[in-house]
Amino acid sequence: MKRISTIPNFIIVIVALLFVGCNSVTNNKVGLLIHEMEGRWFSDVKYLEQYASEAGIELIIKNAGNNENLQLAQAEELIKEGVEVIIVVAVNQNTAAGIVRTAHNDGVKVIAYDRIISNADLDYLISYEYAEIGKMQAEYSFSKVPNGNYVMLWGDASDNNAQLMRKGQEEFLKPHIEKGNINIVYQAYVEEWNERNATHIMKKVLEFSDQKIDVVLASNDNIALAVFKTFDMLKMPKPKVITGQDATDEACLSIFKNEQTMTIYKSNKEMAKAAIGLSASLIANDISFATNGLVNNNRKEVPTMYLKPQVVDIKNLDVVSSNYSGIEIGATEQIVLSDNSNK
Repeated sequence: MKRISTIPNFIIVIVALLFVGCNSVTNNKVGLLIHEMEGRWFSDVKYLEQYASEAGIELIIKNAGNNENLQLAQAEELIKEGVEVIIVVAVNQNTAAGIVRTAHNDGVKVIAYDRIISNADLDYLISYEYAEIGKMQAEYSFSKVPNGNYVMLWGDASDNNAQLMRKGQEEFLKPHIEKGNINIVYQAYVEEWNERNATHIMKKVLEFSDQKIDVVLASNDNIALAVFKTFDMLKMPKPKVITGQDATDEACLSIFKNEQTMTIYKSNKEMAKAAIGLSASLIANDISFATNGLVNNNRKEVPTMYLKPQVVDIKNLDVVSSNYSGIEIGATEQIVLSDNSNK
C-alpha cells in the first residue's frame, strides 16, 4: 500500500511506548491473532506477553497456523471472550478485512501488527517502512559490490511488505542496471518467506545458470539461510553479499561465522512494547498518543506507528546482542544472542 504521509522515522511514539510501565490497567483483555509460530514470532509473542503482564492486561493468544479461515473464526472467539482490542498478524492481508468488520460490529478496536490489512476500516498499524528496508539492503549490497551479478529473492507475493521491499530494491538498483553495472541473473518471490521454498529456487538457479553470483538480495533471514546452505551443499563459492532481515539468532550466528553478510534489525521488543502501549491507551480511551505516518490500505488512511530499522553486519553485531546471554559456538568462540530469539 502506498505510504502517503509521514513524520521522520526517528520520531518514536512517545506516549504509546511509555504507557507501559508508567500506567497499568486491570481486568482488561487484549487478543493476539498470530498467523503462525516460527522464527522471529516466538520472540514477538514473548515480549507481547511480558509487556501485557506489566500493564495489567490479560493477553489471549490464538495461532492460526497459516489458515486464514481459522484466523477469522479465532477473531470471533476472542470477541466472545470479551477482548477490547485485537492485535492481528494477518495470515492473508487481503481477506483479513473480515476480522476488522467482525471486531467493529462489537466495538472492538483492531491493530495490525507488522502487516497491513487491506480494504478495511483498520484502526492502527504498527510496522516498519518496508520500501526503505528494501532500499537499505540494495544500498548495502551495492556499496560492497558495485559491479556484478545479482539474484533477488523477495518474500511471499501476497504479502504487501514483500511488494514494498521489491519496490525499494528496484528503485535503488534501476540506474545501475541501466548503466550495465548490475546484472540481474534471476528474481522471484518466495512463498511463505520460508527456507524450504527458497532452497528450491536457489538450487534451480545454480543448476541452470553458469553465471557467477556475486550478490543475493534475500529479503529475510530464512531466505538468507537457505541461500548459504544451498551454495554450501553444492560446494560452490558463496556470494560476496547475502542480505537478510529480522536479525534472528540463526542470522546473527551466521554473520558471526562469515556466512550471511548482513541483516536488517527490527526490534520486535520495541514493536511489542508499542502494540501493548497502544492497546492500553485504547482501553483507557486515551487518544493523546502520537503516530508518525499514514498508510493507504485502499479503504482509508490508516494511522501508523513506524519504528526505525537498522543495518547490522559483523562490525556492529553487538547492536542486537547487547544485554543477552551467549551460547557456545566452539571451544573458544561465543556469540551473544539477539532479542529476536526463537528459543
